[in-house]
Amino acid sequence: MPAKPELTAVERDKLEIDPDFDFREIAKKQYDDIPPNVMAMFKWCGVYTQLQKGFFMIRLVTPGGLITTKQFSRAVDLAEEFAQGELCITTRQTLQFHWVRQQDIYKVLEGMADVGMTTKNGCGDVTRNTISCSLQGVCPYEIDNARSLIMEIATDPEIRDQQRNLPRKHKISVAGCERSCAQTLMNCQGWTPVTRKSRKGEDEIGWKFHAGGGLGARPYLGKVVFDWVPRDLALYVARATIEAFRRHGDRRNRALARLKIVVDGMGPRAFGLLLLDIMRERGLDDLQRIEIAKNHTPTIQPAFLDGQAVIAQRQKGFNTVRVRIPRSEIRTVRGRTICRLADQYGVGEIMLTSRQNVEIRHVPDEKVDTLLAELREAVLQTEGHERIPDVVSCVGSTQCKLAVTDTPKSCFGIMEELGADEEFWKEVGSLRINITGCPNNCAHAWLGDIGLRGRRRRMEEGRNVEGYSVFLGGRLDGAGHIGELVCEVDAAALVPALRRILSLYLKERTGRDETFAAYVRRATVDFIGEKVVAG
Repeated sequence: MPAKPELTAVERDKLEIDPDFDFREIAKKQYDDIPPNVMAMFKWCGVYTQLQKGFFMIRLVTPGGLITTKQFSRAVDLAEEFAQGELCITTRQTLQFHWVRQQDIYKVLEGMADVGMTTKNGCGDVTRNTISCSLQGVCPYEIDNARSLIMEIATDPEIRDQQRNLPRKHKISVAGCERSCAQTLMNCQGWTPVTRKSRKGEDEIGWKFHAGGGLGARPYLGKVVFDWVPRDLALYVARATIEAFRRHGDRRNRALARLKIVVDGMGPRAFGLLLLDIMRERGLDDLQRIEIAKNHTPTIQPAFLDGQAVIAQRQKGFNTVRVRIPRSEIRTVRGRTICRLADQYGVGEIMLTSRQNVEIRHVPDEKVDTLLAELREAVLQTEGHERIPDVVSCVGSTQCKLAVTDTPKSCFGIMEELGADEEFWKEVGSLRINITGCPNNCAHAWLGDIGLRGRRRRMEEGRNVEGYSVFLGGRLDGAGHIGELVCEVDAAALVPALRRILSLYLKERTGRDETFAAYVRRATVDFIGEKVVAG
């Protein structure tokens, strides 16, 4: 019998180190006395080392992005005391604290636990925070209550507590309709509700199951695995998918250790049959009710969210008011304002969005104008969503050990030069710009209308110059599309390059109804690249 290959160091650590740390004990230790491999395992508790020695990032878990004002207020208070007075919103609809000292980690974790929030599985080789459309429960297009499935997955003991040694991270999205607002195709698992007529001729709701999406340096888009999953079997399919990943994911090469590689290698049909086999092993009956996809190519509808400041909810007489947070950073004074207004005009709920903004829900019709006025007085923006000012960005080289570019500086450069030109960005219209500082693609550059991925160019004299690879045409509707490279620019030349691209679009579009995304598809990236470089 051939010998089994030796485990990698990471895989040994995952077996030998208990990931549920006592951070009160950690606080007593000297930083240099904590072995690096132990510190790396802090991620299972939602705690990351920062670029700066002795400082940490802490990530909360907020299923579907919904948080109460009581919870948000506690996070604001803790950020004021331990995180330099600032919170960041992530692209997976949760909150991060930065600049937390080693001695203060437990204070943040225990403070959030007091209001019912955890950081468990915020990072690490686990199932991460489940995401959804920010309008879950209130969207006029919602087919089924996404919230119930979100919470069933997020609180499931097997997924949350037992399956914590996966080959790498695992990400799940649960949508409320068949539109792309929940980013279905970029997740390991993507769930969208569907309706059909039962044999009795009655309307019934089930779920279409997609799998195999994921970004990073090798982007993949999800495929349809099951056309129909009855609601009562959805959790079992989610569990089986994670078990399939645990068995078949690559534990020798972390660059290949994602479910997207498994699904791509097997093909979506074979992967679906594997899931059915796993569920049979577990003693589940009546699996014939799950239908393997007839066509594995997704047909996701375009997003509903496109610039609205106020959205009429499905609940008659109530609205969601959207607030844009520049580069995801909420200073505590504004955080307290948001909490006060959500209590005063809503029902004490705040939604965190995948574009790193917030929404105040359940605002009565008669209070909308007053709320908008108060937001403007507090210098909180409600305009510019899904437009040039609404840039998504990672933390970049200021805090991340993997980033090679200062994405915050570039982000603010775009907002201050192009975003401040209101006439220009309103003329451009719908546009999603995403900036990521390294190939890991935390800010989803592959999927922006304009995606910017950090790079460095070596000069003859040996020094490096920061820059970006510029991609166009990423999308998550239809079958999705990964952005295509149009040019490479130094960071100092980024804003002029973007202005040239957008000016070319304004000059050559067929009319105001042709969005930038539609123009890129028609004109092609090669044509745009030739024009921009020549110009």
